Amino acid sequence: MRTKIFAVGIWIAMAAGLAGCQSSRQVIYFQDLPKEVVNEQQYDTRINCDDLLSIIVSCEDVEAAVPFNTPMIGLGREATNYNNRTQPGYLVDKRGDIDFPVLGTLHVEGLTRGQLSEMLKEKLSVYLKNPIVTIQFLNFRVTVLGDVKNPGNYPVSSERISVLDAIGLAGDMQITGKRRSVLVIREQGNEKLSARLDLTSSEMFDSEFFYLKQNDVVYVEPSNSRIVGGSAQTILPYILSSATTVIALLALIL
Repeated sequence: MRTKIFAVGIWIAMAAGLAGCQSSRQVIYFQDLPKEVVNEQQYDTRINCDDLLSIIVSCEDVEAAVPFNTPMIGLGREATNYNNRTQPGYLVDKRGDIDFPVLGTLHVEGLTRGQLSEMLKEKLSVYLKNPIVTIQFLNFRVTVLGDVKNPGNYPVSSERISVLDAIGLAGDMQITGKRRSVLVIREQGNEKLSARLDLTSSEMFDSEFFYLKQNDVVYVEPSNSRIVGGSAQTILPYILSSATTVIALLALIL
């Protein structure tokens, strides 16, 4: 009797160990990460239709710059001028143009912030001495959905955000999220592009989808165990471990 109990206990312990190993392989990030990773991906953010840009012009003569900072369209706010605390914005229309004071209609779609800044400086040099142009995206945001702690829409204050940063903003993935198949959806012109990233592999750093663009959607798919009824796979090792302990105690008593 005692021998049978010990044998059952050994089998349960082995099952618990195997379950624990399987769980670890599924949830640990960067499993093959080398000591040094060289990422050559470009992350220059390009201006697209429907982007809202803050463009502030300044120069040595403050009064001379005033005509180039007239009221502009605000994102969900009232129109504002240069002296107000609320940031102004130029909405890029469906043709990729903005209406800029004095200079008129400018085509900005496809440009980076730096390129647009240089273009404006050149045009403004006719009216201003040593103009300074400061440009910022006001509606740069990404959406994180699926099996994360806090799914939602997140504004981005800089131009550089990776899929890891976005998942971090959402409070990280749940233990049941599929780390080997994180979906990134991107709208580029009239096309919908998508890619799946394996967060357990260093190969994700080579993907053009590793750095996100404005309005990208990151979707973390839940595992099958989560879909069919919760985190059974997650708690299985603990159940088996407890069962092993109980059987061992029974064997000692007998």
